[in-house]
Amino acid sequence: MPYSVSELTFYLKHLIEEDPALQGVQVAGEVSNLTYHGSGHVYFTLKDAEAQLSCVMFRANALAAPKLQAGDRITVTGDMSLYAPRGNYQLMVRQVQKQGLGDLSQQFLALKERLLKEGLFDPARKRPVPRFPRRIAIITSPTGAAIRDILQTLRRRYPAVEAVLLPAVVQGAEGAASIVRCLAEAPRTGADTVILARGGGSLEDLWNFNEEAVARAIRACPLPVITGIGHETDTTIADFAADLRASTPTAAAEHAVPEREALLAALAEAERQCRRSLQYFIDFKRQVLDDYSNRLQQAAMQDFRRRRHELDLLEARLRAMDLTVLLRQGFTLTLKDGEIQRSAEGIRPGDAIETVFADGRRRSTVEPD
Repeated sequence: MPYSVSELTFYLKHLIEEDPALQGVQVAGEVSNLTYHGSGHVYFTLKDAEAQLSCVMFRANALAAPKLQAGDRITVTGDMSLYAPRGNYQLMVRQVQKQGLGDLSQQFLALKERLLKEGLFDPARKRPVPRFPRRIAIITSPTGAAIRDILQTLRRRYPAVEAVLLPAVVQGAEGAASIVRCLAEAPRTGADTVILARGGGSLEDLWNFNEEAVARAIRACPLPVITGIGHETDTTIADFAADLRASTPTAAAEHAVPEREALLAALAEAERQCRRSLQYFIDFKRQVLDDYSNRLQQAAMQDFRRRRHELDLLEARLRAMDLTVLLRQGFTLTLKDGEIQRSAEGIRPGDAIETVFADGRRRSTVEPD
């Protein structure tokens, strides 16, 4: 009876995965057909002049592995397996070591660990980036795509900022010294922010940004430094030393300046808030004035009523003192020489007196008792 395809495939898979000689095997070759998948897995082919081998490195192992580039010569350690859906045998890579002039990845990790222990990357040492920079010093190659992307982003987001290019060698033997000189020169340009950037590349291409001298120059620079080196997955020693790390040169420019449209929207909202606050203040003061007006009217009315009451009392007292009223009641008034006599002692026999009645006056002479 013939085997089915799956039966034969899984039989071969079992043979390969159970063979001790094919587990933990080391293979050296050149990287090609490299793919960093969105899942975090890495797929590539190892090849030499006569053959090629499919490889897969799962996310957990890829996180600890050096960044790969097509054409890299590497040595990998892993387990042979067979991917049944395609019937392809493959190497499941667990470790990667780059070949060539030393192990750059190990150098990177060793320098990172030493500077970390020294405190060079301490977050407390990070300088704040100005929210509204006036001038930005850009340290990068004058001919690369990075400077074009940065300038376009700055013009689009915040045209008010001035950009000053400090041309640097960003690759090759002179690169680190060139970057250090530019960092020392940046404060003399009158800038208040520095962008240190370059486009993507292999670990070797970016190595100038992994030099200790560059990291120390970043920390020695009195201006805040933003790095935008390589692609999003690239991280250098300079990124750890910088005050702010951006994933790309374009992202570095975006972090360096605010967005004009967002600022205009914020200003418009602030204006609306001010107008609302001013209108509220005016309405509140009007309410206070209305309250004072009501209180003044009430006080004036109370004062008017009090004075009216006093006038009524005075009028009543005046009326009580009106002689005509008394005279109408039958009382009379006695005058002597035109003066009111309040006592009989002032009148003697023979005096001429005048008696005032309500309806007239009568003269008489006092007779002796």
